[in-house]
Amino acid sequence: MLKRTLSTFLFIIVSLAALSAVMYVPECSSLAMRGIVAEKCGVCAHGKRPISDYDNIMKSVGNEAGIDWRLLSAIAYTESHFNADAVSSRGAVGLMQIMPKIGEHFGLTAEELQDPHNNVRVAAMLLDEIDSMVQLPVGIPREDSLGIVLACYNGGLGHVSDARRLARANGEDMNSWDVVSRYLALKSDPEYYEQDVVSYGKFSGGRQTSAYVRNVMKRYKRYCSMTDVDTTAGEMAERR
Repeated sequence: MLKRTLSTFLFIIVSLAALSAVMYVPECSSLAMRGIVAEKCGVCAHGKRPISDYDNIMKSVGNEAGIDWRLLSAIAYTESHFNADAVSSRGAVGLMQIMPKIGEHFGLTAEELQDPHNNVRVAAMLLDEIDSMVQLPVGIPREDSLGIVLACYNGGLGHVSDARRLARANGEDMNSWDVVSRYLALKSDPEYYEQDVVSYGKFSGGRQTSAYVRNVMKRYKRYCSMTDVDTTAGEMAERR
């Protein structure tokens, strides 16, 4: 049952799936539980500076989902350079590069996904869903939990789960992003992807996924240094 559930969710993640915009978003996401929201990171003493033309959307969705709007902005830049009209060679659309056919599966048309608010909201819901699925322990370092969640967003829950199982099988920390990143790269080697603990086979995109995570996290830190702390999401986390 678990393997079938992971297989189904892998299809969603690998395709950058969208959850329906009409689905309920909890008051505070599980991401907030482990500090992936509104952390005080390098606050600029000179006051607020805009990040993009979509700051209001990022803040609105971030407050709704309990996710730091600057993290959403960092993902949007990395995915599309804030181009709401972007369409990838695979057909992913919008600021957060969501696949239309998966959006349609959850009740959104391709046209609805092109709306920036819908596009960002779907991404926020997807991040929270990933976080719930990976079941990382509370209290692990923030860089590790965020790195693993972002890797799933980009490379797929199945491949990241394989990398974590490989780490555990080799006596290493499956909750360390540095360790998981290394095993993601090793999943292109048959010595590793043919091991019994691997469920999703060869993965040739490990280095690209690690670069994606590195780029998003670097830009997130930069955005934190550009802006004042927006405390709304942090207050939500404290209430939880």
